[in-house]
Amino acid sequence: MKKFAAFVITRDRVVHLAKTIEVLQQQKLPPELILIVDNSEGQLTRKQFAERQSEGILYHHTGYNAGPAGAAYTGMQMLFEQGFEWVMWVDDDDPPYFDELTASLFEIVDNCGVSDLGMVGAVGERFIRTRARLIRYKDNELKGYLPADTISGNMFPLVNRRVYEAGILPDPRLFFGFEELDFGLSLKRKGFQIMVSGELIRKQREYAGRIGIVKPFYKRKRRSDLWREYYGLRNLIQILLKKEKSGVGFIYLLVRAIIKSFYGFRFGFSYGFMNLDFLWAGMADGIMGRNGMTVIPVKKKLV
Repeated sequence: MKKFAAFVITRDRVVHLAKTIEVLQQQKLPPELILIVDNSEGQLTRKQFAERQSEGILYHHTGYNAGPAGAAYTGMQMLFEQGFEWVMWVDDDDPPYFDELTASLFEIVDNCGVSDLGMVGAVGERFIRTRARLIRYKDNELKGYLPADTISGNMFPLVNRRVYEAGILPDPRLFFGFEELDFGLSLKRKGFQIMVSGELIRKQREYAGRIGIVKPFYKRKRRSDLWREYYGLRNLIQILLKKEKSGVGFIYLLVRAIIKSFYGFRFGFSYGFMNLDFLWAGMADGIMGRNGMTVIPVKKKLV
C-alpha cells in the first residue's frame, strides 16, 4: 500500500471540518494521516481537534490567515517532510462525493502509463496560455486517461513526492485565487505530467448536475463574492507575466477584464462600480506585483 496522507485547510468551520474528516476516514482507501491546517487567529478549531492525534489526525495552527495558498504550502511541506509518498490537498467544506474517490485516484496513478507523473485529481482542466483561459473537457471527450494542466479547485489534487523533491510547492504569496493553477503550471514547467480520468470527471459532473453546461462570458456574482474577482485577476496576471512569460495571454486577459469591468453595470450602478473597483485594483496590483492579503476576504457563508 502506498504511503498516503492528506491535509485539510480550515478557518473556523469546525462542523464542516468534522464532516470532511469523517468522510476521508471512511474512504475505501483512507489516508494514513490527516493534517489539519488551521488558518485562523483564534482557538476554536484547536479546542475541538488538537487532542485527536491518536485517531490519525495531526493539528497545525498557523496563527493567522495565510489564505488557501499559504495553508497549502504549509500542509504539503509538513507531510512530505514526514516521508509520505503521496499527499492530497483538501478544503474543509468539500468532502469527497464517493467513498471510493481516493482509490479511484490511485487507479489513475497505477494505470495511466505516465512515467513522469507528478499529480492526479478528480477533475482537471487545460490552460490556454495565449488566451489566459481554462478549458474544461467536453462531455464527449471524457474517455480514458487525459492530460491536464491543473487540477480544478476543490477537486483533490494528489501530489507525488518527486514534485516536492524538485523544489515545487504551492506559492504562499498568492494568498487566494488560482493557487491550484499556479501549482499545476509549476509542475508542467519542470517536466511533470498531470493526469485525470475521463470516467471519474463524468461521474463528478453527473453528481453535481454539471453535464452539458456552457460557461457564460459573465455571471453575476453576489456582492459579498466580488472580492474574489480581485484576487483571481491579480494572481493570473502575475502567473502570465512572471512565470509563464506570456505577453499575449496577458493582453487577452487585460482586455477581457476591462470589458467585464464595464459589463457589470448591466446589473445596476452600485454593483457596477463595486465590480469595476475590484477588477481595476486587481489589474493594477497584478501588474505592480503586489502579493499577500491586500483585500480583506468576506467569510464564505455555508449552510
